[in-house]
Amino acid sequence: MHWQKWSERLKKELELDTNPIAVTFAGVPAPGTPAPQGKVSVCQALKKASEGEAVTITAETCGCPGGLVSLGLGQMPPQGRERLVDFLVKKEKVFCSRVAIYRGQQSVPPPLGMASHVFFSPLSSAVTQPDIVVFIGKPASLQRLVSFAGYWQGGSLKAELSGPACRAGIAYPVVTGEIGLSLLDFGARRLAGFAEEHLLLSVPLHRMMGILEALDQGVGHEREEKIENIEQQIDELGKVEVA
Repeated sequence: MHWQKWSERLKKELELDTNPIAVTFAGVPAPGTPAPQGKVSVCQALKKASEGEAVTITAETCGCPGGLVSLGLGQMPPQGRERLVDFLVKKEKVFCSRVAIYRGQQSVPPPLGMASHVFFSPLSSAVTQPDIVVFIGKPASLQRLVSFAGYWQGGSLKAELSGPACRAGIAYPVVTGEIGLSLLDFGARRLAGFAEEHLLLSVPLHRMMGILEALDQGVGHEREEKIENIEQQIDELGKVEVA
């Protein structure tokens, strides 16, 4: 399985201290994937996978209603939505009103009904082809990943910063095909215990191909030498003309 071979190369090049994560949406359990066991939130599944554990989430085992909706595994009943409004407005004070909640939820529609099982596993041992590859690491590591992603295409990368990690980091790249970025909201950090300095970046499979091809071109190699000589290289560009 060729995607498994990507893991060590990416960890080394990006200087990651966690495992890249394969996330796959499926209709039925694939051979070799773990059976769903107990309640687990999406952010907890991501953390576990980054540490080497494979996790499967279904509608019955998703431990967070927000994650269940974001992954498209189900919808909350009316009474559940009211409890969520009360929780987000009065208790956690994430939003000022139900109108603000509604606006925040319109950024990306959840992939409702697309899958009944979502697999999270270390990329190095993923038995199913990933739909997205998730990276959890320090900003400097993820910045290198963004630069690799823009090597062929150029242009600007779009991301969705609002909302929980399950929506910004999983649903957004799955639905749009864009790279996902999550600053790891306080709920995810509290539930899963992410390191304070870590952020999350997720890359759809088709964009991963371009990143690997960029690495084949030597992008990012000899980085330390380039850093040491950067001031000299800037000087060699010459003076900037004033318009």
